[in-house]
Amino acid sequence: MRRSSVPARLITIAIALVLTPIGVGLLTAGGRAWVLSFFRYARTDIDLGQIGGPLLLQVSGILLLIIVVLTGIWSSAGLLAVGALALIPLVFAVFPAALMGVTRVVQLPLEVIDTFIYGVPLLVFAVLGTMGLVIALVRRRPEPKGAALGAVGIVLAPILLAGGAWLLAWGLGRGTLMSFQRFEFDLQPDAAAAVVVGIALIVAGVGVTRWSPFALVLPAVALLVLSVLIVLPGDLMSVFFGLPRELSTLLSTLLLLGAGTASALIYLAFTAVLLRVRAQARLAPVTPAVGPTDGDPPQQDPIYPPSPAQYFPGTGVGPGMQSPAVPPYPPAPGAEGSRS
Repeated sequence: MRRSSVPARLITIAIALVLTPIGVGLLTAGGRAWVLSFFRYARTDIDLGQIGGPLLLQVSGILLLIIVVLTGIWSSAGLLAVGALALIPLVFAVFPAALMGVTRVVQLPLEVIDTFIYGVPLLVFAVLGTMGLVIALVRRRPEPKGAALGAVGIVLAPILLAGGAWLLAWGLGRGTLMSFQRFEFDLQPDAAAAVVVGIALIVAGVGVTRWSPFALVLPAVALLVLSVLIVLPGDLMSVFFGLPRELSTLLSTLLLLGAGTASALIYLAFTAVLLRVRAQARLAPVTPAVGPTDGDPPQQDPIYPPSPAQYFPGTGVGPGMQSPAVPPYPPAPGAEGSRS
């Protein structure tokens, strides 16, 4: 087992807690311009000059998130710290009134409000936290789980992630999005349950990589394909419009915000990090057990001298040898005279 050092943990925590919110903010700030341009103009009439700056913001945000994932090579502490932050957007997603209350107290930019409404921080923070947990487990037990579990993971991960994204999008669309559109902030139990179950399925889908390190490759490819198709002329948007309103709005907006592309690249980066961590942990020297093991000779207490039954100074007699007759000391009276 190879543990990360304390400085590595502190540095990765600082990096993750600073870069992750900035990365999410840049991603959604640039994606918001994509969304406005997409729904304002036809897809073929989008002015690339107007979206060049927002596209650069999105690329910068994705790079920052990838850097956070790469810190898992040194320590999983940073990713786990980001996972703890997921509680904040989870509360906002389940209780939209809490988010509305914060916006009344703190004048948040519209980009920040949108990113919470559409659940980007919840999705990113939960995924990164789960990746940190998987890295920590793999660092302690790097042995592969077998070909059977590896095959199950490759099949199970896309199912869990797709089902989780479906429920999460429906819950956010019915709960948070509708609340801000209608200014009705009563708790929706079905929407809240869908959000909680959906994020749990996404966490489970990422956690499957404990069995199979390549389980996220197929979902990453699928997300990249969807992210490209949605901005090209075709029937993909019509498919989204055929879904219930809660789903169509959230899913299409998340893809246009760049959440699909960011998730795909994060999945691929995590796959490389997981393979590297597993290789490092398997090559790390094993710490020997403390204390004597079976077959070792008994250890003498260094405070006391060796037992006389084992060693006789000046006689050349050691363990396993018969002690010669040693004259008593001091000599008995008359012994000196008889000897002379």
